[in-house]
Amino acid sequence: MVGGEAAVEALKSGLRHLTGVLAAAPFEGLATVVDVMMRAEEIVAAGNEQEMLARVDAAWTAWKAGSEQAPHSVSAADAASSRSDARVDEDVAALRMDPELAGMFIVEALDHLGTIEASVLALEAAPGDVKLLNDIFRPFHTVKGNSGALGVRTVQELAHRVESLLDLARSGKLAIGERETDVILKAVDVLTAMIRDLQRRLNGDPGEDLEAARVHLITLVEAVIVQEHVEPEAAPAAIAEESGASASPVPAEFRRRADDSGATSVKIDTRKLDNLVDMVGELVIVQSIIHEDPALQAVDERLTRNLAQLRRITSDLQRNAMAMRMVPIRQTFQKMARLVRDLCKLSGKQVDLVLSGEDTELDRKVVEDINDPLMHMVRNSVDHGIEDAATRQARGKLPMGRLSLKAYHQGGSIVIEIEDDGGGLNTERIRQKAIAQGLIDAEAQLDPSEINQLIFRPGFSTAQQITEISGRGVGMDVVRRNIEALRGRIEIHSRPGEGTTFAIRLPLTLAIVDGLVLRSGAQRFVLPTFAVRESLRPLPEHVHTVHGQPRMVQVRDSLIPLIRLAELFRIDDAVEHAWEGTVVVIEDEGDHVALIVDELVGKQEVVIKSLGDAFSMVRGVAGGAILGDGRVGLILDAHGIVAMVQRCEANAA
Repeated sequence: MVGGEAAVEALKSGLRHLTGVLAAAPFEGLATVVDVMMRAEEIVAAGNEQEMLARVDAAWTAWKAGSEQAPHSVSAADAASSRSDARVDEDVAALRMDPELAGMFIVEALDHLGTIEASVLALEAAPGDVKLLNDIFRPFHTVKGNSGALGVRTVQELAHRVESLLDLARSGKLAIGERETDVILKAVDVLTAMIRDLQRRLNGDPGEDLEAARVHLITLVEAVIVQEHVEPEAAPAAIAEESGASASPVPAEFRRRADDSGATSVKIDTRKLDNLVDMVGELVIVQSIIHEDPALQAVDERLTRNLAQLRRITSDLQRNAMAMRMVPIRQTFQKMARLVRDLCKLSGKQVDLVLSGEDTELDRKVVEDINDPLMHMVRNSVDHGIEDAATRQARGKLPMGRLSLKAYHQGGSIVIEIEDDGGGLNTERIRQKAIAQGLIDAEAQLDPSEINQLIFRPGFSTAQQITEISGRGVGMDVVRRNIEALRGRIEIHSRPGEGTTFAIRLPLTLAIVDGLVLRSGAQRFVLPTFAVRESLRPLPEHVHTVHGQPRMVQVRDSLIPLIRLAELFRIDDAVEHAWEGTVVVIEDEGDHVALIVDELVGKQEVVIKSLGDAFSMVRGVAGGAILGDGRVGLILDAHGIVAMVQRCEANAA
């Protein structure tokens, strides 16, 4: 081409602009023209400008001939919507040609996009890091190549635009700043939404119109490319490291190779994994029943050894199956990095996010469900906890706040800590707000920890004004409810003027529970060990009555509400007096209740079984388990039992 490299770059820039205009134009039938225009840039780069002109002219002539015969009564909005639906339908049809390949594409694309965000945030802090820039370029390049190979044009177009922006940065012609970072992060969001939308449509569910967001983002990318483009005269040397992505028309990720024996991991449908875990759970139950079968207790020593070996193998199989469900919390923590960045831009605050323990593993279901509560608590820490720079300096602090996310194992649980170095919770303001809302009496004597727990009440907020981030009193009650649904609990440690730490304690897995087996009458119950504070057999003089009924038990210097488990669940033939059986003290969010049971049968790991919708609203019950004798034992819910006892006390008063 006459004019050299500058002319090629100018023509490519013009093609990108024109393609963006055509993609946004409210006319039907332009999809083919847009596709040709998108590929025209690559043809120009290869030096085949005549071929490019011929292709564009043919596509434009065909569209013009069709448009002259089309009715002109369609509104611009309807035409744009129709064109958008048609293009997405074409993408869905292309994916349905090979469902297995489509499933692999969706999984791979989401995985690739999930790795970009952390690299982009790291690149913003270190703009000159060549390795980070290549780490961002590769996933976009792969998504573009895979989507193009499968005919998913809408995804290919957007990924291609962002890839062009990143390629300019790799060649030293574009500096990555805050504006470019924002565009790249938005591209990740939009592409993720588009691919999830395709997944929903493939499953037969209704889709979402994302064309406006896609076209708007293409416009943003083009604006960044044109306005920030610099000539190569002042550019640094070209990056030597290659992207490493395959140029094959068939994506490398989708090729089935016989020499892939060195792979260290394999992708599998999570439903198959869950079914495997369920079947292993059933195997453990059957093994326990066999082990405790009275007919096998008096058999020969050889069978006893074989049964013991079977038990060891079954236990190992269960541990390995449960380990397959365990995933690191790294990706959830990395999402918080993006959230903190966006919150800092909205609030004008400076916050340094410190992550530790990202490799800590917990149940896949827990990781999925903890994301929203964690996001809300991080949002509150930035908005309510950490002060602005001027306030921090006036208090002798560094202008940049510090927010720490930490995950670690403690006993049989996972602890996630959200710690900030802000002003701490204002206990007096919380108390006054609670009194104003009628949550507590003005004369009530509460310690600071009890007052701080009031922030989890529905609709409670001490924010003096509503912001884009928070302040409506919606969320913290949902946070606690979601954590309790995971059989976890949340603790607050606040230091006035120094900061606040929220500690979330969660079980390692939701499939099994470590519990104490209790007997009340002829019934057996499983009480999770994390809810048990202690067990004892009190003396008669330590039991206090109200209206002739034992209602309090003295444990050292404290009086704890006392109730028979048989009374809660209407069980006959259970012990009447606490000194005749065993008292188990349970704890929930600082509240204590003493349960009278006949005896402690033992400690056992049990597989949790759902009781179905019919029993989902039964208070005090979290599920069921098949015990070693084949009978069903109810798994008790400490929070529900404490609430039941408190309600009984209120009714008695």
